[in-house]
Amino acid sequence: MSNEQDVREKRLNAMKYKILKAEQENLKTREKTTDQMVETIRRIINDEAKKNY
Repeated sequence: MSNEQDVREKRLNAMKYKILKAEQENLKTREKTTDQMVETIRRIINDEAKKNY
């Protein structure tokens, strides 16, 4: 049971890291609109959720 929780935490931490990295990069460049950032975050969440750890 704790192994499953470890996997969930690992996925969540990976999602947080990638989302924060994307947000930080966009703050510097202002390359993406709000809608594009929402789509980027949605893609990050979906991609990480599909990964097997």
